[in-house]
Amino acid sequence: MIRYWERRANGPALLPAGVVPAAADVVWIDLQNPTGEEERAVESLLGLQVPTRQEMSEIEESARLYREGGALVMTAAVVTGVAEKRPVRADITFLLTADHLVTVRYSDPLPFRTFAGRLAKHPEDNRTAPAILLSLLESLVERIADVLEIVASDLHGCSTAIFYDDDEARADGERPDLRALIRQLGRRNRLLAILRESLLSLGRILPFLRQGADGWLKGGLSARIKAIARDLNSLGAFESQLEQEIGFLHEATLGLINLEQNAIIKVFSVAAVLFLPPTLVGTIYGMNFQAMPELNWKFGYPFALGTMVVSAIVPYWWFKRRGWL
Repeated sequence: MIRYWERRANGPALLPAGVVPAAADVVWIDLQNPTGEEERAVESLLGLQVPTRQEMSEIEESARLYREGGALVMTAAVVTGVAEKRPVRADITFLLTADHLVTVRYSDPLPFRTFAGRLAKHPEDNRTAPAILLSLLESLVERIADVLEIVASDLHGCSTAIFYDDDEARADGERPDLRALIRQLGRRNRLLAILRESLLSLGRILPFLRQGADGWLKGGLSARIKAIARDLNSLGAFESQLEQEIGFLHEATLGLINLEQNAIIKVFSVAAVLFLPPTLVGTIYGMNFQAMPELNWKFGYPFALGTMVVSAIVPYWWFKRRGWL
């Protein structure tokens, strides 16, 4: 799919599908899941080389940030699928010249779905291609902040379930599902890993953009880049804090699981000790030797049963006195 945004005095406007403007009239071209024909059309219109999907997925910095044919080519990692509970990493490539912006993506993250409304609210701030790029970067950073807030809220819920709800659940006879908590923490850790990579990629784009597009950044755009950089630094610190909290909660959950397992083993150990003396008594009186006087004694059977009961009660009383139970 290809979308053309036309340059107008009051801000960019989305052209109807099928309308192809002249190169001088277009300010932003958005390629979503482009076909080979659509890529060639953009290359022919602007004289730029659109990177392939394989080229976008390369991880070395020289393949994600470079200059080609007078355009800055920048690839950023973003998170998508958060609302669907299936967060995945996606790459978006920005091709920027003084007059044109081309975005190439094979996903549909939320900032792109809502960006048309942002343009409509602030058309005066998005009249040039560099300004539109900065607005897109700001939207991506705001989305990262929103997702980090979601993660922080989920971790607060996990912390409450581990350290507070456990006592109430025991009073009600129910136990928290610790295995589900570990699974939830693992999912949040995976989401943080994607956000960490996104913050890193966006942080690398800004100095490259500031240096490569210095002559294009007019009308306060340099100040906007500095503001984005400050936001990225603060979000990076917040992400590191959440990562440490996940590690702590994971260890605490495993510790509770170990405590429950130890309690179960303790019950079996105490039961084995309690039944060991009665078993010993029953074993002795099960030998049936002729010289055993209790075999012909009238009260031999009740005496053996009583001995078994006493031999079980005495260890139980001793354990309670020592505080082992």
